[in-house]
Amino acid sequence: MMKSNLMKCLAVMLVIGLMAATGAIAGDSSVTGTVEKTDAGFVIAGDDGATYNVAGADLTKLVGQTVKATGTLEEGPAGKTLTVISVEPAEK
Repeated sequence: MMKSNLMKCLAVMLVIGLMAATGAIAGDSSVTGTVEKTDAGFVIAGDDGATYNVAGADLTKLVGQTVKATGTLEEGPAGKTLTVISVEPAEK
């Protein structure tokens, strides 16, 4: 009985650890760059030289402006995609 409880406890700790690791990987990221409109939607031309596809936000009023966007960053076949949570003018 005690071995069974120990195994259950270890299994729960493993699941919690995996969930925490996944959350840390997919955590919020900030990107600073210029908003551009493309045929596919909005992108941020990052100050770091990367291009970030934008999801979850209409940046029409910010085209041509330098912004700091915060959100969840994912990398896939279409490149880097930032699902935007907040956008603010970038500090100069």
